[in-house]
Amino acid sequence: MNVAVVMPYYNQKDLLVRAVMGVLGQTYPYWTLFLVDDGSAAENRASRVLPRNTTKRVKIIEKSNGGCSSARNVALKEIRDIKYFSYVAYCDADDIWDEDHLSSQISMLRGDADMVYANARFEFTNGDPAFPYGVSNPEEFPGWEVLLQGDFIWGSTVVQKVKCLQVGDFDSSLDAIENWDMWIRVAKAGFNIRKNQKVSMTYTVKTEGNLSAKGGPVLYEQLRNKHREG
Repeated sequence: MNVAVVMPYYNQKDLLVRAVMGVLGQTYPYWTLFLVDDGSAAENRASRVLPRNTTKRVKIIEKSNGGCSSARNVALKEIRDIKYFSYVAYCDADDIWDEDHLSSQISMLRGDADMVYANARFEFTNGDPAFPYGVSNPEEFPGWEVLLQGDFIWGSTVVQKVKCLQVGDFDSSLDAIENWDMWIRVAKAGFNIRKNQKVSMTYTVKTEGNLSAKGGPVLYEQLRNKHREG
């Protein structure tokens, strides 16, 4: 079963190399990385930053800057058009997968799950541990109504069956919480979301305090209004 890995990227070249090496190190062998460079400066472009021996497994797509949602959506269009992949996985360009991340998630997708997410560890860029606060962490996925109250799904842990893309693209109008909206739509559409209790990746915290919330009050209300109406 082939996996399309979606990674948006913008300018942070040192973090990018770590993230890509985490994908390259997967024990699960059947994947292609769609790395979307969202208008990085010339000296930071993924095509210049990555070691030459990595590019055989990586499809680099360059576009003008439009934000994470637009970058992911460019990759999703290609994935839909190719009709080759069974699964879509997401990894931000500042996060690091454990080597068994894909194999662990896919083992659950081979059962009754349509989308799987996992636990994460949290570190600052210097390697010191960080701790999330103000974010709930239910033992099992509790349904979209509970998810609407707060985002507890870390995007770089998500792997889903391609059929989940029937809900549409990432909503670029939601800026920092577009992932949250996507998972809500997948759940509302009736797809079976499961949680893997394993810690399978490292979430990179670039500024102290940025784990207190994903987004902000105005965006939260925008998202909740969207789902109240729909």
